[in-house]
Amino acid sequence: MLDSQLNEAERLMQPWFSFSKLAGPVLIAILVLLLHASWDALPNRFPMAARTVALLAEPIAIDLAAARPMRIAGAWHLTAPDPRFGGLSALAIDRGQLLALSDSAVLYRFSPPGAGPATVAISELPDGPGSPSFKVDRDSESLARDGLGRGWWVGFENNNQLWLYDRELRRPLRRIDFGVKRWPHNLGVESLVAGPGNELRLIPELAHEVVTIDGNRAIIRPLSGVGSKISDAVRLPDGETIALLRDYGLTGFQVALGALVETPSGWRVERRVALRFGPFENLEGMTAQALPDGGTRLWLVTDDNFQKPMTTDLFALDAPAGPWRGAD
Repeated sequence: MLDSQLNEAERLMQPWFSFSKLAGPVLIAILVLLLHASWDALPNRFPMAARTVALLAEPIAIDLAAARPMRIAGAWHLTAPDPRFGGLSALAIDRGQLLALSDSAVLYRFSPPGAGPATVAISELPDGPGSPSFKVDRDSESLARDGLGRGWWVGFENNNQLWLYDRELRRPLRRIDFGVKRWPHNLGVESLVAGPGNELRLIPELAHEVVTIDGNRAIIRPLSGVGSKISDAVRLPDGETIALLRDYGLTGFQVALGALVETPSGWRVERRVALRFGPFENLEGMTAQALPDGGTRLWLVTDDNFQKPMTTDLFALDAPAGPWRGAD
């Protein structure tokens, strides 16, 4: 009799045990969400003084056919003893040096590997949207030289703003605000391409349109034929524009180069070159350099997101003289 009473009590308690099994994970999930919200409310960007540190560029063994028909001129893994080094999202050429910009408004100036001092000068943009204490406000994703020679344009993704800085990137000169609702959070302007004169082309990461700014006018035209997101774009010395196409799947990052062609109905991506560098090569920044023989060198850099196994890697790709040609 006593045993049967105990069995009945166990049956009565079973729903509570089942509830507790479900409640545990639910409570943990709620706690994680609350902590995440609390972390977002706390400062997570800590500006530091400018300084120059050693830059180690270790050659990377890579399949020379990984970018055909382009020629791989070099590939290096970059490291530097500064906690800010990483997260590179944009790249440019400035007076023979590479100028990189992180997604936290940090600047890096360094010579191409083997072409100058093995050092990197690290500094920070002097101003920008929102508070300098929050990375979300200073999410700088794009960089382009001003076509009129006034300095540099920087695109801030979450605030959907463009800032023009002077030639030394020491003070802001102008700001263009598209409004925080113009593009979805974290999917705003990822590419800036400076055209002739006062022209500036913006391409959001969603890669569905191209916004051309000419003075005080903004012309919006649809973009087709992409099939992925765009992480950067650059205007070649001959005037052609190349986009860096990036996607992520079960096999890692899939990256390609594609020519941006203007058509009567808008813009279209044509003539692609697949870049088979590796599943963790998160290519984000790209710039072009004219070569003495008439060809063009593309410099590309990866964003390590400050997360392993991703790394900060630099690639140099050479294209022959003449119109840029892809695999299509």
